[in-house]
Amino acid sequence: MDERLAEHLKLLCKYLGYLDTLAQNPQERIINDITLRGAVERYLQLAIESCLNVGGRILAIQANDPEIGAPENYADIFVKLGKLNVYSDEDVLSLVNMARFRNKLVHGYWEIDPKMIFEILHNSLKDINRYMDNVTTYLNKQ
Repeated sequence: MDERLAEHLKLLCKYLGYLDTLAQNPQERIINDITLRGAVERYLQLAIESCLNVGGRILAIQANDPEIGAPENYADIFVKLGKLNVYSDEDVLSLVNMARFRNKLVHGYWEIDPKMIFEILHNSLKDINRYMDNVTTYLNKQ
């Protein structure tokens, strides 16, 4: 496996571990404790960025496929990986939403409802874990 990919996957695994630990806090604490919520937001951002880095690296390696082409934005990385059959069409939608959420974290933090952070922490980590599993399976077939 490509060294950069391996490093990004290792970081992703580490960030998911941190998020699993943070997810053990009750909803009220995550919503009301600004420091805790900030940690959740930051590790969600880092996990999503790791997914994007992995995807971008896979696309760079596959750059000779004219049907795939270069991504136009972060969300497009996940769309193009779907075209490579890295994961299902259903997963593409959840991953595109993750990329958009990352943009909110980075550029539009004033719009984020603390309850939404809790919901994403408890409902979307499975999508990131599935992404990691699908990417690993895809890479092992290469």
